[in-house]
Amino acid sequence: MKILVVAATELEVKGLLKEPAETGVPHRLFDVSENSVDVLITGVGAVPTAFCLARFVEDYDFIINVGIAGSYSSNISIGQVVVVDWDCFGDYGIDNNGHFISLSEAGFANASSNVNSLSNPWLKKIDIPEYLVKVRGITLGTVSGSEQSIGTKKQLWNPDIETMESAAVFYVCLLLNKPFICLRAISNFVELRDKSKWRIKEALDNLNTEVIKFISSRIEII
Repeated sequence: MKILVVAATELEVKGLLKEPAETGVPHRLFDVSENSVDVLITGVGAVPTAFCLARFVEDYDFIINVGIAGSYSSNISIGQVVVVDWDCFGDYGIDNNGHFISLSEAGFANASSNVNSLSNPWLKKIDIPEYLVKVRGITLGTVSGSEQSIGTKKQLWNPDIETMESAAVFYVCLLLNKPFICLRAISNFVELRDKSKWRIKEALDNLNTEVIKFISSRIEII
């Protein structure tokens, strides 16, 4: 099986790399359990992720999106690795005099892949360890860091975690019918922005460990 690991930054896969990887071009990581594994560094955000992934996705059998995330839930701890089973572009919509209307509510949703509601159908067909909790994600162009922003996102989407890229992976893979999984490690809680509380190294150490374990487990899609 040809596997592509997709990350926004080199930092998020540094524990897997033997040498620097150029952004926007697939780079060979290793071969394991009859799988050949490449990595694609896309750049931060949904747009570069969608562009880079769409260029190369047809060359691979399985996509693994990895990276850090912020947690909205006290039940999801810092350092924990989770699986995103639902995501959305949480700021795609209309500001109607201070009231947010999603694209789906406004009638602009894509019939084949609604940007405000994206589910991963392949998770039911992949053997995933029970300790990798499935979560509800939200993908934003601007990271939440104020009480007003956080409160609005909670009310609108009731998310467990927040990223800047995962929904882009959902969107591309769903439209092109490509099996995928999004693994995210929690580096911080979504709260008033204070990077001194973030534990990025711990999150990435755990993430890289789980990625290797997952790939080594002989991925099979039923």
